[in-house]
Amino acid sequence: MKYFFVLSLLTILFISCVGPEEPLDGLYKNSPVVVNTNESFTFSLRGENYSTEENYTLTFSTDNAIELTTVLVVTDFAGRSGDTSYFDIYNNNDSLLANYELVSNINVAPSDVVPTNAIPNKIFFKADNFTGVVQLVLAIGD
Repeated sequence: MKYFFVLSLLTILFISCVGPEEPLDGLYKNSPVVVNTNESFTFSLRGENYSTEENYTLTFSTDNAIELTTVLVVTDFAGRSGDTSYFDIYNNNDSLLANYELVSNINVAPSDVVPTNAIPNKIFFKADNFTGVVQLVLAIGD
């Protein structure tokens, strides 16, 4: 009888255990998700007082002018005016093509035809106590 009671209690405890809640957007805090292919680059982050400096080398494969779409979305921004979080986008010659400061909720989505000397090759991301959700997508089209 004692064995049955202990076994029943352990079974109930085992069944009632649950794992951590899955985030609704698929992002865990302070853990960036980066996808880098020949046709697109995607960076997604849910930050909470997140600080880092990262370089990403893009793998776009093209020898001709391309149509480049850049999407930058920042939501749930909760930073301070002194925070210095930004993306710098460079070409093959390490010339700065674009700088996006993360200072508020923003939504940027330009699409341009760019010559071969303006095709992005590297992205530098600096976060200084960044709090919010940021998604950066660069995609080339035909």
